[in-house]
Amino acid sequence: MPQVVYKLKYRKNEGLVISPSELLNIYLYGVNVIAGDGSEFSTENVRYYIVQAQKEIEGYLNIKLNKQLYNERLSYYHRDYYNGFPYFQTKYPANTVYTLIGMLGRAEQIIYPREWLRTHVDSDGDYPKHFTLVPTGTGRGTTGNADVILTGIMRDVGLRSFGQVPSYWDAQYETGYGSSNIPYDITNIVGKLASIGVLNIAGDLILGAGIASFSLSIDGLSQSTSTTSSATNSGYGARIVQYQKEIKDTLTRIKLKYKGFNLVAM
Repeated sequence: MPQVVYKLKYRKNEGLVISPSELLNIYLYGVNVIAGDGSEFSTENVRYYIVQAQKEIEGYLNIKLNKQLYNERLSYYHRDYYNGFPYFQTKYPANTVYTLIGMLGRAEQIIYPREWLRTHVDSDGDYPKHFTLVPTGTGRGTTGNADVILTGIMRDVGLRSFGQVPSYWDAQYETGYGSSNIPYDITNIVGKLASIGVLNIAGDLILGAGIASFSLSIDGLSQSTSTTSSATNSGYGARIVQYQKEIKDTLTRIKLKYKGFNLVAM
């Protein structure tokens, strides 16, 4: 029996919050991105704009969209250990903290058990940009009551005579939402931001870059076509302006939620 074998190239687990086909169907519906020679705008080019949009949003909000392990060096502040357990502020939201090692240069001074490293998630599924060190009564080196544990922390660190030690703590934690848990407001921003680059190109392809109108006359019959395109405006300028306004409004609302605020010891 004859068989037909197809060889297909496909991608998986690329870490995109929205696929090129979804971007074209949701945010670029009705936009024709075809050059004068009939060639279509490739999905690879669309993928490039999505990746760039994700990087820009991650940098602006100080978050990671895809789950990953992150190593960060944190400073030691003596005042953080007065009348309570220490509080560690991180660059990105901490889902799970795996290690916390105190190091002077390259010498390890103290390694805390993972059970002592605490973080939490709110009802919206968001993690904070910090974690705490709270002895739980389990794990290595846990003996005595809370006062003894707290005294042990101060003694083991051995830095009470120093107000600050830069990059003392070596912390490793998991951050990121994962492809199935990314909030819709972030996905919406990425989609609109990635669409702007494609819309700029599509606007130039209507009649040509910088061409606002086109007319044709044959034997007394004439036909003219005008667009919103000009030397400083693309053919889809109205949609671009609308997307830019919506992105700005959304970022204003969610900035504090995702970016958070910084705490310092005074």
